[in-house]
Amino acid sequence: MLFWFRDTNTLRWAEPVVSKTERSRHKRKYAHGDLEPERSFYFTGSRGQFKLRAQNLTMFVQIADGLDDETWQYHLEKGDYSEWFRKQVRDNELAAEAERVEKDSALDAQTSRDRIKRAIEERYTAPA
Repeated sequence: MLFWFRDTNTLRWAEPVVSKTERSRHKRKYAHGDLEPERSFYFTGSRGQFKLRAQNLTMFVQIADGLDDETWQYHLEKGDYSEWFRKQVRDNELAAEAERVEKDSALDAQTSRDRIKRAIEERYTAPA
């Protein structure tokens, strides 16, 4: 950034520093906090037979662990996971990783689930 001091008519260059505190607080919110219902992820299934709410990433992983393969695949094939990570969790890197998994048609349900869970755990639940 460039600062102009009017009283001395001088310019000074400064390197901005990104706060790690704010980022950590937001990471905890998405990992363990409660997102509003309209920002939560809902596992519904292809016939709308479920309404399983994941209000954070920890809950998302827990529900994913117990979810049947058909429901998991339904959301995977629609790109729902990457969309939620990008728009509601606001993590473009996690969304990009999920999108790679969503587009890899060679992966079975369990492998795709494991890869997305691992990506979440590496970013949000691994020790700093």
